[in-house]
Amino acid sequence: MENKLLENEVLKTLSFLEPMSLEHIFLDMDEDFTQSHPHFTYEDLLSVLKDLKVQKKVKLIVKENQKLWIKLFPKKNWLKKWLNL
Repeated sequence: MENKLLENEVLKTLSFLEPMSLEHIFLDMDEDFTQSHPHFTYEDLLSVLKDLKVQKKVKLIVKENQKLWIKLFPKKNWLKKWLNL
């Protein structure tokens, strides 16, 4: 349950338009969330980002030797594409 909570918070923080660095993600997180979870570390954030990448919800971009993450648009299933919804 804790992992889902962290995943949701990271997804709320990430942008669809602008790739974000690890520091930028951490700083843009909701202040209430970070205060209520003081144990949340960079290692936890990296772990959550890795899990989200496996789930194809985020994409890792390496630019000028810096890792950046961007949120991916959810893909429609084949039925919705076929029905053009």
